[in-house]
Amino acid sequence: MDAAVKGASPKAGAIKDSLGCSLTELSKDQALDAGHMVFRRKAASGRHRAQVATQAQDRGVLIGISLADGHRRSLREGRAAHDCLFDHGDIYLRDFEESYKAEMDGSFDFFLIELMPEFWRDAEKVAGVSPDVGLARQLAKRDMTLYHLANAVLPLLEDPELLDPILVEQMATTIGAHLLKRHGDRRSEATGFDRGLGSVMVRKAKEMLVSTDEEDGTSIATIAEALNMSRSHFFRAFRESTGISPYQWLLKQRIDNAQRLLRTTNLPLSEIALHCGFSDQSHFTRIFSRDVGVTPKVWRQRVR
Repeated sequence: MDAAVKGASPKAGAIKDSLGCSLTELSKDQALDAGHMVFRRKAASGRHRAQVATQAQDRGVLIGISLADGHRRSLREGRAAHDCLFDHGDIYLRDFEESYKAEMDGSFDFFLIELMPEFWRDAEKVAGVSPDVGLARQLAKRDMTLYHLANAVLPLLEDPELLDPILVEQMATTIGAHLLKRHGDRRSEATGFDRGLGSVMVRKAKEMLVSTDEEDGTSIATIAEALNMSRSHFFRAFRESTGISPYQWLLKQRIDNAQRLLRTTNLPLSEIALHCGFSDQSHFTRIFSRDVGVTPKVWRQRVR
């Protein structure tokens, strides 16, 4: 689950997990590592209102299955807004590589499946489909088969003594096969892009990525549509052509630009962060340090 907090806004300094959930507000917080996927259960009782936002990251795909009725969520993508009501059996599916914004209203109980990037390497073995087949984005779509499969895993999350590696692997294989068969996106096979993008399309994709601005509505979905492709296929075709994901490529451009400004200007780090597309100085420092090995301040001192 991405986040849910009591009150009109999250508590200042609230501790959040890797999915953005406020740990202090969850009535259930369980996880089970199944190899190429992670099963989670996130739940909160009572009336909850929250505004949440997560940064794009190279992490795979997240599937959420509602175990209860009556959870409302409003999603924003550029200028578009989607208002959804989740009842039991309704699912959503989103790529971590896209930034995420949502307003949430009401208690929730979600079973979550995080598909690691490594999942796609096993796609053919898991479901007998090409690894190039991704998953089509879903939003409040009913899938009772997935709902029942999720309920079959819940006892394993509740009682660690029931854990059996073979059983967990079998459940992961069954769920993975269902996802690929039911929600697989095979447009790549029909459009002939399964081996990557041509040079003209790569150039167009890069130009649109560099100009990505949430204020003007540009997003991964917009780029994929401009290339007449699905989101999931665009991710894989871009990676096939460039060796890295769209998000990784864009992050590299931002860091390169930041290094140029650090080297040639006296702009404060906060201004460089915003100029290069980072949400704030803290986000800039964290990403820069992870990729370069030192903080922007130390790097600037060294190159000068």
